Amino acid sequence: MKEAVLLMAYGGPENMAEIEPFMLRLLRRDKLPPGLLQRVEKKYQAIGGGSPLPSICRQIREKLSRKITDLPVFLAFRYAEPSIDNIVKTMQKQGIKRVFALSLSPHSSIISSAAYYKKLEEITATADFELIRLESWYKETAYNQLLIDRIQTTAKKHNLDFTAPDTRLIFSAHNIPQSYLDQGDTYIDEIKANIKAVKALLPESWQSDLVYQSKGNIPGAWLKPEIEEYLLELKQAGVDNFMIVPLSFSMDHLETLYDLDLELKAFAKNNDLNICRSQPANADDDFIAMLANFIQKR
Repeated sequence: MKEAVLLMAYGGPENMAEIEPFMLRLLRRDKLPPGLLQRVEKKYQAIGGGSPLPSICRQIREKLSRKITDLPVFLAFRYAEPSIDNIVKTMQKQGIKRVFALSLSPHSSIISSAAYYKKLEEITATADFELIRLESWYKETAYNQLLIDRIQTTAKKHNLDFTAPDTRLIFSAHNIPQSYLDQGDTYIDEIKANIKAVKALLPESWQSDLVYQSKGNIPGAWLKPEIEEYLLELKQAGVDNFMIVPLSFSMDHLETLYDLDLELKAFAKNNDLNICRSQPANADDDFIAMLANFIQKR
């Protein structure tokens, strides 16, 4: 049976022309609300005119292809091109019958990994395809160790002591509506399990918290605490040095480069807070080695 690996990711616009079609696909609309496109364009302009995520994903695919030489490795995006639909058609044309599908989002949510797999299953439901879902790689010790390495590198660079009462390690996760959890979304359980695994590799004396960032515009309750309000609460308690660990992101994109590096840093400067952030895995060699080992074990 001919087999392949399929990597799936969120996607993103690589240039200004791709922003509107990306947003329409993401929001499942024929037309964007007034002013939304301009606000989003302004953010992408601030980080260089596009998202680096698609390019990072291509690097991951290329590097994995050199590690996993016995299987072809494909890449598809849920909200951009190449789409899951089109890549499945390509695989079908090549006679592939068994697909090992892996989401590059570390944790599952209705909007991320769950959406990728749902789309993939819808497309292949009537096809002669066997799908094997490669999930929960965030539990791998090698992945959590690479997060630790980045935390320690950043701490050393900024001379941070997380045993000091004025210093705190902040795990940041993308916010989601409470309604997602009410529908059975496992996102927060996975985030908390990931934090527990990371903290098991850190000194017990290090102080840390979980916050949420990048809240959207869907009406209703969202998760708390939001990052800005929580940093101010900690400042009132005498904490003013922070490292942000963008735990729910394996790659840099708008939510790290704009929401954290520009927007949050401006907020911190205005409130006399010292912040830095650790780097996500991106297409670094240790991440590629972890993914290759995880795939080959399965």
